[in-house]
Amino acid sequence: MNRYFKLIADAGSSKIEWALISSDGNIIAQFISPGINALLSSKEDMEKAFANVAETLDKAADEVFYYGAGCANEEACRKVADAIRKVWPEAEIDVKSDLYAAARSLLGNQPGIACILGTGSNSALYDGKEITANIPPLGFILGDEGSGTSLGKRLIKEVFKGEMPEDLKNSFFKECNISLSEILNRVYRQPNPNKFIASLVPFIRKHIDSPLIHNMVKEQFREFLRCNVMHYSGYDVLPVNFTGSVAFHFDDILRQAAAEEGISIGIISKAPMERLIEFHR
Repeated sequence: MNRYFKLIADAGSSKIEWALISSDGNIIAQFISPGINALLSSKEDMEKAFANVAETLDKAADEVFYYGAGCANEEACRKVADAIRKVWPEAEIDVKSDLYAAARSLLGNQPGIACILGTGSNSALYDGKEITANIPPLGFILGDEGSGTSLGKRLIKEVFKGEMPEDLKNSFFKECNISLSEILNRVYRQPNPNKFIASLVPFIRKHIDSPLIHNMVKEQFREFLRCNVMHYSGYDVLPVNFTGSVAFHFDDILRQAAAEEGISIGIISKAPMERLIEFHR
């Protein structure tokens, strides 16, 4: 009996995690390639990127499951699918948003609410097959509550406009090695300000025992829950699960925040891929 191969991609703007699994459940290959955003990348650039991935594999994919940043509408998904088809013309292709990666990895075939807390944030109501509702995250300027960028923005405000203790403020300047003018330059004049702001999260993690920092993080998580999760019908009875580095590293505070809002959190994973592999097995 010939083995059948499924190729899974969890694609972000910074990196793509790939896994090739066989019909008997074995992981044949697992690796990382440069990121792609379907809204920003041309079809030709994607074809080149996928061709490079194909060269690293010694097996042809029979099915490709691609979950991607920017795959927010039919046109973007079709562009990605066409690029994949150029490289794997015989494969069955399924292209969906990265929110589907979260939903399938966290909930499998069960209904519930899937949430992402990483550099940005997002959430969805999932019926076990399809995403049936999505509160728009609005991005790091207007929304992304509870995300790394949101935490970083709040930290900067506390340093310069809040009531942060002097010793903690001095630690910020020393450990982050950055001045106000440099912060303003990175945020308002340099590319990817959201990633820069989120890069301050390690300082927050290191000083999480500070009451000010702890309460700041918890309030950001409560805001995420109030602005997003609590707008979904059944939020108080459905499973509410999370994936993403921020959710993972602050899991205890996230659960505290949820409990204070009357929400019970189940699974918290660092990234979708491990559970995506289980789903597609």
